[in-house]
Amino acid sequence: MDLIHKIKNTIIRENLIEKHDKILIGLSGGADSVFLLNILIQLQRDLDFEIYTCHINHSYRDTALRDENFSRKISEENNIQFFSKKVDMKQYSIDNSISLEDSGRILRYKYFNEILKSEDFNKIAVAHHLDDQVETFFLHLFRGSGIDGLCGIKYQNKNIIRPLLDVSKVEILNYLDENDIDYVTDETNFVADVQRNKIRLEMLPYIQDNFNSSISESIYRTVNILKDSKEIIDDVTNFKYKKLVNQENGEYFIDVNLFAREKKSVKRNIIRKLLIELNGSNQDIRMVYIDDIIELFDLKNGSQYVFKDYSFFKSYDKVVIRKNLNNKKNQSVKFELGEISFGDFKINSYLTENTNVKPSRNKMIFDSKILSNNLFLRKRKNGDRIKLKGFTKKVKSVFIDNKIAQIKRDNYPILSDEENVYAILSLKRSNLYMKNDNSKEVLVIEVTYEK
Repeated sequence: MDLIHKIKNTIIRENLIEKHDKILIGLSGGADSVFLLNILIQLQRDLDFEIYTCHINHSYRDTALRDENFSRKISEENNIQFFSKKVDMKQYSIDNSISLEDSGRILRYKYFNEILKSEDFNKIAVAHHLDDQVETFFLHLFRGSGIDGLCGIKYQNKNIIRPLLDVSKVEILNYLDENDIDYVTDETNFVADVQRNKIRLEMLPYIQDNFNSSISESIYRTVNILKDSKEIIDDVTNFKYKKLVNQENGEYFIDVNLFAREKKSVKRNIIRKLLIELNGSNQDIRMVYIDDIIELFDLKNGSQYVFKDYSFFKSYDKVVIRKNLNNKKNQSVKFELGEISFGDFKINSYLTENTNVKPSRNKMIFDSKILSNNLFLRKRKNGDRIKLKGFTKKVKSVFIDNKIAQIKRDNYPILSDEENVYAILSLKRSNLYMKNDNSKEVLVIEVTYEK
């Protein structure tokens, strides 16, 4: 089977390219991306798709302008629309405290997606190949990654496609040499100054010389076996996830007792899937985070674990997960008639002479004389107490009695003045300023949950 046919089979098998696709090729000018451009040009008519190219000048090497000009030249020679942008990869890495490699990747894909949006293209083609897959396998292995990481680079990840993952670097270079196709060389690829280069230049040659001359092919087979196994694991995880993880009003709930019955491997995969959903990707999700969250299920009521912008709370027979509130938002606002937004609540208050209005948890009724006080809405404070019929009670105890998760308590609006708590809106009102037979006008406070 020739190389073009091999790549075409990969494209069809993985459904990477469909009729009328508009594909933006990431073109560095190096051997891999030039090879990808050449192959897709040859397959273009057969598979019926459009090609465009894009080059990012990272402003990092002395040869950066040479690479940009070369990429422009070969695009124009093939009548392909060319896009380019100059970015400061080094400064971006400093500003964001990330590696140069991460900086370059973020900036590249940011610009690629900007072009897709502005030009109405739908896919990005990049030139990762089999050797990149092997290097990624070892990088993830050394970091202690789970099966997701060891499965390596995906053929397709959302709008990014990788048609060359079944092709080795040797095959690429041989093809370019045999067909007398020019490309530029990134000299930094031959300096063992980053982990990936050390694996490529030092570790893999050592393994090939001393242990397995076909290590790349062996890892390639292992990755494919792992991918098959992952499909089964994903099916089980998805089934269990739907059974155990409930979502309502932007919050997630997991039943503690049902979760406890599962095997540890199932627990880990459920929590991992949840973290990916919260995080938007599997980046920065480590096994230690997953195990810490699993441990939370066995801790006392009120225990908490924070993952990025989310908090996990043990609340009686459930673990509740919700996005952290902005503590600076709506700490205290003056109470006025009309509509007020406070956290996740919308509060509508008005006066009426109809003193027969029926109260409910979400509709509280007060004698209008309460408005003579300097009222405001705020979050709870330590030591808050509310006056009930014949006694006072800690606001904290009201939340506990109503089984309100600790993570939710700061979200409830407290109606108060400098001395008294008049209500925990949507939960409990005090015994002060109750409507009575002498009331000529009443204050109605209606509360709705906005999320």
